[in-house]
Amino acid sequence: MCIVNDWCREYANLYPKKAVSIGHPVSVIFLLVGTAFFFTLQVFYVAPDVHDGFMYKFYVISAIFTTYNILANLLACHRTSSAVKSLPKERQVPEPGKEHLWHYCDICHKLMPPRSWHCALCKCCILKRDHHCIFAATCIGHNNHRYFFWFTFYLAFGIFISMLTLFCDLARSVYLLHRMKSGFGNTVITLSYLRYVFLILNIFALGFPALMLRFQVQILKFNSTYYQISSRLHDLGFRKNCQLIMGQRGLWTFISPSLKSPLLHDGTHWQNKQCF
Repeated sequence: MCIVNDWCREYANLYPKKAVSIGHPVSVIFLLVGTAFFFTLQVFYVAPDVHDGFMYKFYVISAIFTTYNILANLLACHRTSSAVKSLPKERQVPEPGKEHLWHYCDICHKLMPPRSWHCALCKCCILKRDHHCIFAATCIGHNNHRYFFWFTFYLAFGIFISMLTLFCDLARSVYLLHRMKSGFGNTVITLSYLRYVFLILNIFALGFPALMLRFQVQILKFNSTYYQISSRLHDLGFRKNCQLIMGQRGLWTFISPSLKSPLLHDGTHWQNKQCF
């Protein structure tokens, strides 16, 4: 599992107020500043050296599309509640004869649907709780899992493309350095060092979102959750799992978080693999 995320979870349990009042704003600002930095670096400084004409225009459009999906999916995550209390009141209690499928929350003092768990930071139970995201400043669960998956995907994808472009630019500058005569050498060397520093920074920036994406792909594959990532109890096949998390349009939701894709149910009942 992710050591960083486990450490964050322990810290949040010990200091929930600090995690909300300090951790959330710092994390969001860090993400926004980092996204703006890499977007500006790529579009205005690196890409023009690597691409020209149609390819540069295509790169810029792709960068805008990727950045839009990073920020829009993050915002959709934050604005979409997966709390049990977001359900209609009549759905916040089990149907007659299904009480044994629900479990009692000692903090909320009421029965909760299967796969829902309490979050100390959100101070409520979350439908099919995956984890609490410090960047979205909310819990990831049944209603907003789709948005978190694509946020993680586009964040990792964008940084990966940025890394490849920086590598190509660095290779190009090294090639020019060997062919350049004295007089321009110092300038080229300085720029090469800067490109190298940015590349190293880019590689480090890729680590966390790539790791989270790896977990999310497995979660999507098995219809599991972060803290029960190896469980295949609710695995109903990849296509059905995609619809349960992404909605009726499945993987087509990669286009935009604004694409309507109704979920198959409200998150209060879950079919087991043995019954499928």
